[in-house]
Parts: sequence; structure tokens; C-alpha cells
Amino acid sequence: MARISLENLGFTYPGADAATLSELNLSIADGEAHALLGASGAGKTTLLNILSGLLTPTSGALRFDEQDVSRQSGRLRNVAQVFQFPVLYESLSVAENLAFPLKTRKASPSVTAERLDYICNELDIESLRGLKPAALSLFQKQLVAVGKALIRPDVSMVLLDEPLTAVEPRTKWRLRQTLRRVQADLKVTMIYVTHDQTEALTFADRVSVLTAGGILQTGTPEQVYSSPEHEFVGHFVGSPGMNFLPARALGVAGAERAGFRPEWAILRTANTAIPSLPTCTPATGHLSCRVLRVRVQGAQAGKPFGLLTLATAHGEVAVRGEFPDAAVSVGDTLDMQVTRCIGYSDQRKVSDIELV
Repeated sequence: MARISLENLGFTYPGADAATLSELNLSIADGEAHALLGASGAGKTTLLNILSGLLTPTSGALRFDEQDVSRQSGRLRNVAQVFQFPVLYESLSVAENLAFPLKTRKASPSVTAERLDYICNELDIESLRGLKPAALSLFQKQLVAVGKALIRPDVSMVLLDEPLTAVEPRTKWRLRQTLRRVQADLKVTMIYVTHDQTEALTFADRVSVLTAGGILQTGTPEQVYSSPEHEFVGHFVGSPGMNFLPARALGVAGAERAGFRPEWAILRTANTAIPSLPTCTPATGHLSCRVLRVRVQGAQAGKPFGLLTLATAHGEVAVRGEFPDAAVSVGDTLDMQVTRCIGYSDQRKVSDIELV
């Protein structure tokens, strides 16, 4: 395993007018499960290719532990990679595919047998050992590809390049849980690249959110969701993303815009007192709103809850939670009390405000 450090790392493709990656600084602990989250074009795959040794950074340094490996070949880094689509040899059995990385490094038969037994047991694929890839489901093929990446005992890092893209939706959760369990059991450093926030937030110990070749925030899934350091992070993470209004709309001083998650608000029918809340004034995050869309998602204690899209004098917002006591219909007027918000100036977080 290895501790990974990026130090002012940058990369520009030959002939390009602008850098694809610019001054990235990041430290990934030995044995950490780390996710690189971002939309297409954010620079995730380029960074992954630098980590694997396929690309050489044009500036800065990449370190494994304390060693600068910026210009070291991928083979010497002992890095393994799992791609979007399983890369297996169709003419070889599952056991032969798994053993291939050990065979090319001339591992002894005893070491090969021991690692095969261990990995097959960890991934619960013992029954597949004699089968050829053609007889496997896509889910099983990706499990074998993961096993192939983990088979070497000296692997310093496993890179996962959107490994669930080709997997059927109903099996994605199973594979993600298997990956997380194996990562925790083996204590191997894993870096998981994805554009899917659900995959990132449920897999990783920490998440780095990238856009336009830069890292906007690195933190635990809870930190990235509950305390976005940049407006883009608030918008990108969450379904729906964070609501943004002019700070003055919520009575927030010292910021340009105020952001709040859909669950950080309470709704009541218009002119109904909100128990245990301060007087509803602009300074406490109170707004009048009109219902645009209603999505019921369930019921709690006999009351419906779900997602409401609301129109305010300052723009549309989404609120998730328990509906007001009265039935809610499109066109109704409601009172909304924001309980917490984050202030942003120049898109960066400047304050965290408890309004109630």
C-alpha cells in the first residue's frame, strides 16, 4: 500500500490552449477509500492516468509515500486498475485470469495458490474458478476484474475507473458493497473515479469534488454534503442539489448568496404559527412561497412527506420533508422557515448560519 500525495500537480495536453489539471494538492492516506467525483470533462480520467503512469504531469509532483514517482513507469509503481468494462482473457478460465498478474511476475505456485484462494473467498467467486468469461454475467465479470487487480500482494494502489457504468442498475449496489467490504478487509488504497454522487458518497472514506481541472473540496461524505465549501459542490452533490437565493432574501449579512439543502426548511400553511420558532421576519429566514410541483414519497405517522418545488419572490426552491397538516396542492401559498443556511461570496463559503 502507499500514501499518495499530489503537490501542485498540473497537466496540459500537447497543443492544448489550457491546462486540463491545474495545481492540484491532495493527500490520500495509506489504506484509504477515496472517490474522485465530478462531471464529464472535470479531469478525473486524466488524473487517474497520471496516477497509473500512463501520463506524466507537466508540473508539480506525484509522491507514493515520500518517493517522487512523477516520471516512474506504471509497472514500477505496482498500481492495478479496473476499467468501466471488464478486461479479461476470453480463452482463460476465471482462475487463470486471476493468476495472470502473478504468472507474469513469476510468482511461485504456492504463493499463486494462496492468493487465489484468498481473493476468491473475499469476493465469493470460488464457484466460478473453472468457468470461462463467456459463461459469466457482467456482474461476475467485474468481480473477477476486481480480483485480478487485487491478486498481487505487493499492489500499492487500486484505481477504479467508473467500474459500475456497465453493470445493471439492480446489481450496482451489490458490487459497490462488495468493493467496500473487500477494501476494508484488505486495507488497500483505492481511488474510485465516478460522476455518480451516490457511488462516491456510499463508497469512500473521503471524496474530492473536481471541476474544470481543479479540486473544489475534499472531505468525508457528510462534510461534502452538509458543508459545501463552494457553490458548485452544493449544487452538484445532492438530489436535488442545494437551493441558492440572494443572501438578503434570508436576512443573511456578509454574504452574496445563501444556500440551504431541501431538508433545511419547515413548511406551514400560510398565516399558521410555527411552533417553537422565532417571529417570522426576513432576518430569520422566513419566506412566503407558492407550490409549483408536488411529489409524495411516503408517509410518516399518517402524514405525507416528499419533495415540493416552490416559487418565491427570489426564485424557485425545493423543500423535502413532512407536508403541512393540510393537504397540499399546486397553487397553494405556504410559509417556509429555513432553519439553517450557508453564506457564499464569490461562490466560496464564508459563513455557516443557524437560523433556528
